[in-house]
Amino acid sequence: MPIFAAETSLPNGGLTTLDLVVIGLYLAGMLCMGFVIAMRQKSTDDFFVGGRNLPAWAVGVSILASLLSTITYLGMPGEMFRTGIGFLTRQLSIPVVLVVVWFLWIPFFMKLRLTSAYEYLEVRFNYAVRAMAAVICMLLIFGWMAVVVLTASRAMGEIANLQLDQHFGESAAVVDTQIATSDLDLHVIIAAVGMFSVLYTTLGGIRAVVWTDVIQFFILIAGAFVAMGVVASMTDSGLSDWFQYSQEYKHEQVEWFSWDIGNRSTVFSIAIGMCFWIICTHGSNQVALQRYFAVKDIRAARKSYLVSALASFGLSLVLAAVGMSIMYFIAQHDLPAEAGLTSPELTTVRTAQDNMFPQFIRYYIPSGLRGMVVAALFAAAMSTIDSGSNSVSTILTVDFFRRLYPEGRTIASELKLARTVTATMGIIVVVCTIGLYHASKGTDIISLCQKGFNMFLGPLGAIFVLAMFSRRATAATVLPAVVVGELVGICSSYSNELFGKEFSTHMVVPASWAATIVSSLLLSTLLRTLANDEQQQWMWRPVVSGAGDHPVGEDG
Repeated sequence: MPIFAAETSLPNGGLTTLDLVVIGLYLAGMLCMGFVIAMRQKSTDDFFVGGRNLPAWAVGVSILASLLSTITYLGMPGEMFRTGIGFLTRQLSIPVVLVVVWFLWIPFFMKLRLTSAYEYLEVRFNYAVRAMAAVICMLLIFGWMAVVVLTASRAMGEIANLQLDQHFGESAAVVDTQIATSDLDLHVIIAAVGMFSVLYTTLGGIRAVVWTDVIQFFILIAGAFVAMGVVASMTDSGLSDWFQYSQEYKHEQVEWFSWDIGNRSTVFSIAIGMCFWIICTHGSNQVALQRYFAVKDIRAARKSYLVSALASFGLSLVLAAVGMSIMYFIAQHDLPAEAGLTSPELTTVRTAQDNMFPQFIRYYIPSGLRGMVVAALFAAAMSTIDSGSNSVSTILTVDFFRRLYPEGRTIASELKLARTVTATMGIIVVVCTIGLYHASKGTDIISLCQKGFNMFLGPLGAIFVLAMFSRRATAATVLPAVVVGELVGICSSYSNELFGKEFSTHMVVPASWAATIVSSLLLSTLLRTLANDEQQQWMWRPVVSGAGDHPVGEDG
């Protein structure tokens, strides 16, 4: 462990007036952008897919900023404490992911000219499958947004040290000699993050989402480099020193493979888990697919994905370096969470590891720069909320309102509905996040992802694979198969609570995906089902090999 003598006292933490000014200027800038973009909107096509003419590079950055956000920004430095550079083995899946997304998903979906990805499932199966997939995606998005807002709020609560409870005559909770963020602090921060993010999304739609995501991504990168710069200055060290110390640090052992289903630190489980997560996300999640729908053609969509993949790889390396720098830093300087690293309780250790980066920001980042890093955390949460809210609004409008009330549609009424639904998302997200906060105390960030939303992703991805590639798949086999897949996803996510046995968090998506695929194929064999000729024309090969676009949606 530490090789230097630690300091005996901590500097003062919390946000200063300068920090608050920096954060306020950032939020004001985002709000102004939403107003400017809103003035140019005339239809739901502008609101949902930006007129299908957004720049490919900006959409690529937006994909990354939306999908990874606070979970990666705070989770990866904590994972570096757990497994060291072994966590980067998740990048081993990049070649497989590149082939699938580049050659299979993008050509197929861009031919269909969709607004909601689930429009396709109605022509391939029926409306029941479309509605079920849309509902599953909304559950995934709500869970995902709740996890991200909670992660960012925890970090901002740790940094800001509001202690609002003291103003109401209550005392702060004490955990392991550390002052914990009070429930009241978290409730206020969650409400602020959720409501503000939805405000500018309601105004500007997908165009506001994409351009604010671009700004937020660069703020995230800047925040990470500020943190590393402070460590380098205070310890007179560099990347080589951090890497060497990381090699000496006692991490969880990383094996290539293990038959232990609870071991989440094997190279195999990390790489397979990330592979399935990316493939299912880019092949079924409205949040990712809606970005591709916002560019003009297949070439632009591929460029967007390439930008996203390269930015993701670069961000992973930067955040890995942040994790290593903080490991080196605590050898010389105190952080309250350091005491939890030697705890016999695994949950305490993992929570302490996740708290290292926020506590470092709180105590050691200089005033002003601290405000910029907090703005980066705010940005990370906002990029997720704005994306999720816009996607849910798209699903509700396109998959339900248009389908169920075709007579009551006008361009103005749809745009008003889209904005109303998006605004409502703020309240729902805040309520879901507060509930998740109280239900998940003591849970580390990576595990929180499985309990919050990843249990929905595998079956959702499997529906599209069956639709594209299995002639035997019909609504009669897909609907019950998805139920089976969801049961596997829920049971594996909550295996410790349900069965007293830990299940690798990285294997939740692959397990539930495989359960859905296998169940559908078995049912197809037993029931001797076969898609009719018209449905088979909407499978992957006929769509991709056909000349021109194959529009499904009304906007196509």
